[in-house]
Amino acid sequence: MYETVSSPSVAERRPEAAAPTPGTGLLAGRRPGERAPSDVLQACVLMVATAPFFAFLAYTAWDIMGAGDVPAPVATGLWAVLVGSAAAGAAMAGLAVPVLRAVPLLWRVSQAGALLGMAVALSGLHRAAQIASTPLMVAGALAALAAILVNVALWTTVVRRWCSAGSAGRVGQEG
Repeated sequence: MYETVSSPSVAERRPEAAAPTPGTGLLAGRRPGERAPSDVLQACVLMVATAPFFAFLAYTAWDIMGAGDVPAPVATGLWAVLVGSAAAGAAMAGLAVPVLRAVPLLWRVSQAGALLGMAVALSGLHRAAQIASTPLMVAGALAALAAILVNVALWTTVVRRWCSAGSAGRVGQEG
């Protein structure tokens, strides 16, 4: 009357632990499917918004060097400001998404990029003082302010908890 089907034996089942788990590498996101807290989102927006300030600093250094009235020792420093500000701006904007996805290694790299941005902005201010350039002073001050904001944002407790590799618990959702 009724057909009976036997359940599979324990030996026939596949172990669940053998399947590779996503997010095991250093470059993999730690929180797939989770929504980032508002502090992390704001830090990523700040990182992207910082790029134009560093682009302005690089352009101002390029413009001053193009004028040709810069002493040779200062010109070398302006080249360093130009290259450093372009690299720092690109690094901050490019590493915003890995911070949002909680990739721990790239979060540390973004912290180093933010510190590089601070050093470049301060170097730009130093070069502006050497040659008495108001546009370079304004560009350096804006880049320094942006770098300070990004550094503070990347070192906050919520961002550290979100991106750290050792945290297994969920971060409290805000808003």
